Amino acid sequence: MSKILIKNGTIFDGKNVRNADVYIKDGKIDAVASKIKRSGVEVIDASGKVVLPGFICVHHHLYSTMARGMGIPGTPAKNFQEVLDRLWWPLDRALDEEDIYLSALYALGECIRWGTTTIIDHHESQNFQIGSLDTLMKACEKAGIRAALTLGSSDRYGKGLEGVEENERFLKKLKKGNHPLIKCMVGLHAAFTVNDETLKASVAMAKKYNCGLHVHVAEAKSDEDASLKKHRMRIVERLNKLGALGKKTILVHCVHVNDKEIDLIKKSDSIAVHNPESNMNNAVGWADILKLLKKGVLAGLGSDGMSSNMLQQLRCAYLIARHATGDPRVGFMEAPAMLLQNNAEIASRIFGGTFGQIAKGKTADIAIMDYLPPTPLNSGNFLGHLIFGLVNCQVDTTIAGGRILMQNKKILAFDEKKLSEAISKRAPKFWKKFNKAALSKKSWKV
Repeated sequence: MSKILIKNGTIFDGKNVRNADVYIKDGKIDAVASKIKRSGVEVIDASGKVVLPGFICVHHHLYSTMARGMGIPGTPAKNFQEVLDRLWWPLDRALDEEDIYLSALYALGECIRWGTTTIIDHHESQNFQIGSLDTLMKACEKAGIRAALTLGSSDRYGKGLEGVEENERFLKKLKKGNHPLIKCMVGLHAAFTVNDETLKASVAMAKKYNCGLHVHVAEAKSDEDASLKKHRMRIVERLNKLGALGKKTILVHCVHVNDKEIDLIKKSDSIAVHNPESNMNNAVGWADILKLLKKGVLAGLGSDGMSSNMLQQLRCAYLIARHATGDPRVGFMEAPAMLLQNNAEIASRIFGGTFGQIAKGKTADIAIMDYLPPTPLNSGNFLGHLIFGLVNCQVDTTIAGGRILMQNKKILAFDEKKLSEAISKRAPKFWKKFNKAALSKKSWKV
C-alpha cells in the first residue's frame, strides 16, 4: 500500500477547518500538520482544494443502475405500490449475474466520482439470489469501495428462506477471513413482504453472527396499513416483538412511523436512515427527521439508489426539512450532522474503526474537492460553504483505505469508458427481460 502526502490543502478534519498537510501510511492517517516532509511518498498537491473525510452512504441500491432511461410499460404508476409492482419488482426478477456486476460496478464508479468511499448496500434479485452477494463483492473489490452487503429477503414469490440462506452463506464466507473492505448484514426487503418465519430466521441469524438487520420500514402509508391489517400492530412494534431491533439494525425510510414507534427505535438504539430524494420521487411523504433527531435516534442519510452523490442528498435533506415544516430555522445544522457525524457513527457500528475524521490513526478515506471560495472559509462558516458551495463542486481525488481510486478526476480502479460501453451494450437486452417480467402479471403474496 502506497504512502501518500497531501499538501497545501484546506482541511476539514470532521470538526474544524485549517490549512495543513495529511500523511497517509498503511491505510491510516499517520499525521496531520503543517509542512510535513516525507521521502519515498506519492505527493498530491491540494492547492485550491478542500480536503474532507470520504463521504458515507448508509443506504444504497447498486442493482438499480440499468433502470436509468428505461421505459415502463403502461400508464404511469399512481402510487408507491404500483411503483413496486411495475418497476422495481419486475426489475429485480430480470437481473442475472452479469447485470448485477455491471450495475454495481457502474454505481461504484459514481461513488468514486462523488467522493463516497463507504456504502451500506441493500440488494434485490429474486431470480438470482444464491451467489448474488459474491457478485457484488467482486465489484466492490474491483472498485476499492468499502461496503456492507446484504440480500433483502422477501416472501412475495415464495423465496424468503432462499434469501435467508444466501445471507448466511455469505456471512459464513466472510467469517473465515477478515476482509479489509466487505461486511455483511442480514437483509429483509420490507416488513409487509416478509412473513414471521423468514423474519424470525433472519433475527436469529443476526444474533448468531453479531450483525444487524437492514430493512425498509414504513416507506409508504400502505406499509403500516398492511401491518395493522395482518398483524394487528404497527411495523416497528412487530419488529420489536420478534427481536429485530438493536444497535446494528438499520430501519430505512421511517416516513410513517408514529411517536410510539420512534420511542421503540430510540429505546432499542436502532438506526434510522433518511432518504429525502427517493421519498420525494416516490411521493410517499416526508420522514419527520427533526423529531427522530430530537428524540435522540441515531439517524443517518442514504440515497436509496437515486445517486451516489451524498452532498446532493444533504442539500435535499436541508431543503425538504424547511419546506415540510414551513420553518426557515431548521435543517441547517441537522442535515450536515446526519451526513458528517451520524453516518460516520453508523459506519463505525457496522464496520468497526473510526470514520469521518482526518486525524492521526483514523481510516484514510479522503475526498479532495475543487473549491475556490468567494468569501473567507473557516470553522465557523464551513456549513454554509458546504451546503451552498461545495455541493456544486467536483471531486478531484478519492482515496479509500489509503488506496487512490481517482486522481485528477480520472478513475484509476478500472477503465470507466470501457465499463460505460459494456453496460450500455447490455442495457437494451436487460430492458427486454424487464418488459417481459413487467408484462407477466406475476402475482405476489406473503
